Amino acid sequence: MAKKKKSDDFEAHGFAEAPQAAFVAESAGRPGFGVANRLRLTLGPGGRIVIPAALRDAMEVGEGDAILAWVEDGELHLLSPRVGAKQAQAMLKGLLPEGVSLADELIADRRREAEAERG
Repeated sequence: MAKKKKSDDFEAHGFAEAPQAAFVAESAGRPGFGVANRLRLTLGPGGRIVIPAALRDAMEVGEGDAILAWVEDGELHLLSPRVGAKQAQAMLKGLLPEGVSLADELIADRRREAEAERG
């Protein structure tokens, strides 16, 4: 007996992706944000939702990747750790003066501490 492909199993149970309208990655300055990028998804058996390929690409996730999820004001939010890290870096970037490297400052502090211990 031939082994079923994973994709065949999904299609047999209603999890195949239907064609979707094009996804606009940069709406209102935030990828995936805005009314134009909202897609209607169907809740499948067991509460499953298939995330369309265009959204997975924008989230920078693939099969087997971890995704952070939370509910806020009745809305389900999904965030990939990779995109979350980029968002955190962007927020912190505005807090540092131009030309300052936290890594260089940390290394300099550690060297001063080591010199003081030898001292």
